[in-house]
Amino acid sequence: MLQEIINAFAPARCVDCLCEDTWYCERCRAHAPIATQSCIICKTERPRGTTCINCREETNITGIVSVAPYSNHALQRGIEWLKFKGIRPIADTLAGLIIPHLARIDSLDALSRCAILVPIPLHKNKLRQRGFNQSEDVAKAISALCNIQLAPILRRKKATKSQAKLSHDERPHNMHEAFEMAISKQEYSNIVARKPIIILIDDVSTTGATLMSASRAFPELPDVKIWCATIARG
Repeated sequence: MLQEIINAFAPARCVDCLCEDTWYCERCRAHAPIATQSCIICKTERPRGTTCINCREETNITGIVSVAPYSNHALQRGIEWLKFKGIRPIADTLAGLIIPHLARIDSLDALSRCAILVPIPLHKNKLRQRGFNQSEDVAKAISALCNIQLAPILRRKKATKSQAKLSHDERPHNMHEAFEMAISKQEYSNIVARKPIIILIDDVSTTGATLMSASRAFPELPDVKIWCATIARG
């Protein structure tokens, strides 16, 4: 009922020009910036968003793909409407913007057979306060549109401070050991034996601290690749 009230008082408006009846109009989409993908650690430009050779010792993340920089006001507004105003129908539109970039990881057909989507979880206190997890909403929409298995197998065990309120140097410490597996190692092994590509889904990545902390919660197993996909990069 609450969501119906929100929808009634917040009808679809383009996140860019604010015209009604659509969350992102065709005219504004046509002028959207082209994303530049880069290494999650050193930010060196990489066509597929893969972690560069010199940075692979610092993270187990294979690569990251994003739609555009967070400085793009349309994406910024869309994320804020979803995350802070609870306009959840916009998750479908934001998911639709991510999907073309998933092809940098592998074909969508291959991902439907070999990948799982793992949304970055909220701590139970934050989830209770907000009422939903925006990353999970986006992941659910991608799953429905692309037939990629949704697997919420992570748990946030530490109530961290908001990353946006911290300096870049403080963020890794804030996220240290913030996540753990929500399933047993054997259950995890059974999943990745069939689907060895993990795609972590989040709204924004700035320093990459949240995604790297989440990736470290996965047991190390051969042939498993951990990718990240976000709406925006900070």
